[in-house]
Formats: sequence, structure tokens, C-alpha cells
Amino acid sequence: MYSHEKGCSVTGGYVYRGRAAPAAFGRYFFGDLCSGTIWSLRVENGRAVDQRTESSRIGQLSSFGEGPDGALYAVSVGSGSLFRVVG
Repeated sequence: MYSHEKGCSVTGGYVYRGRAAPAAFGRYFFGDLCSGTIWSLRVENGRAVDQRTESSRIGQLSSFGEGPDGALYAVSVGSGSLFRVVG
């Protein structure tokens, strides 16, 4: 469950499928526009499990993207910067 106590807007992400970070493989990464917090979770039997807060924090997080090698990136609408999240 996501409440406004965690932030203001969920920014959808991607499932990590790269090879550089095996512990992150198969996890769905998403974040919050206002807090900049990034979380990840796994899906098992159609349910979200093992949700965790990631160490990356990106102010005004507006979007995620995926590189050709499977690395995950995030963009800040405030700074216009691109950040590598995992991979």
C-alpha cells in the first residue's frame, strides 16, 4: 500500500533484467516524485513481496529508463540529470 505519508506521486519503473547486479535481478524499481525515494520489490504468485527502500534518492524523480545492457536509469525533472540506479 502506498500512502501520501511516503510522498506525493508514484513514478513507475522497470524490472531489472541486467547481469551486473545479480541481487537486483527480477526486482521492480519505482519511486516518488516529491521525496525522491526509490523502492524495489519482487512479485511472487501475483503478489508484491520483499519491498525495500533502495539507497539511491533522486529529487524530483520523473521517469525511469533501461539501457541496452539492462542497466536502470532515472531522470530528475528538477535538475535534468540522468542517474544510474542499478547495473
